[in-house]
Amino acid sequence: MGNATVSQLEHCKEALIKTYEDFSENNNYHVDNFNKYISDEDFRQSRIVILKLCNDQELEVPYMIKNCRTVEESILSLSSEYNSSYQDNWTSISTQFNTIIDFIEMQNIEVKILHIECEVPKELSYNHILEDIQKCEDRVNKDDYSGALTSARSLIEGVCKEILFNIEGKEVASKPSLPELFKEVRNHLNLDPSNKELQKPLKDVISGLIKVVHGLNEVRNISGDMHTRKVNPSLHHALLVVNSAKTVVNFLFHTYEYQRDLGKIKVPT
Repeated sequence: MGNATVSQLEHCKEALIKTYEDFSENNNYHVDNFNKYISDEDFRQSRIVILKLCNDQELEVPYMIKNCRTVEESILSLSSEYNSSYQDNWTSISTQFNTIIDFIEMQNIEVKILHIECEVPKELSYNHILEDIQKCEDRVNKDDYSGALTSARSLIEGVCKEILFNIEGKEVASKPSLPELFKEVRNHLNLDPSNKELQKPLKDVISGLIKVVHGLNEVRNISGDMHTRKVNPSLHHALLVVNSAKTVVNFLFHTYEYQRDLGKIKVPT
């Protein structure tokens, strides 16, 4: 079985080369559709793979990957940067990608970027929850990793407040910390690790989620964009925090639905 990461990057490389061929054909330096061979989304996925690999392995990021987020930006940057012959520019694409591809093949590396899907029940719609979910993804894709940490915290906070509103029928009056807010929600949803009715594996999972929320709160305080930044987060930090936040939110949503359907929590009508 071939290396999926290599195949992904080879496809991106060939697509960029074909796009540049169309762009420079007959010295026209224009193309109507920069995404004829590859979409910007697919290009960004390859870009994220390269950025993650270079960060983890302490490799130099190819300049075209570092500075460009779309196919059009890449082609225009390439043409402007070299301002030389077609052959030099064509070779540059291969060189930048081949350096990374060769490293992956020699080290037998598979780079996987995991995004956890978060299902949002339509009947539980706190203001800005959907926007916060999208904002997390957008900020990661735009390399705004500090902003992604802040959005991840806002996501959990918003869901907790909406669950409390649906159960208690009133807005959260004070401004509790995120761990305090999460604890209040857990009490309503019968998710106390000390609950003797819970099986040990579930207790362990809940205890782990409590630590996750405490960790997310501290990471956001250190690296988020709402405070003086002590640490500059990287891509893998942002993905860890965002995906962890969505895992917590997903669990809360479905637990709320389950407990409500069983009649274990009372929801004001």
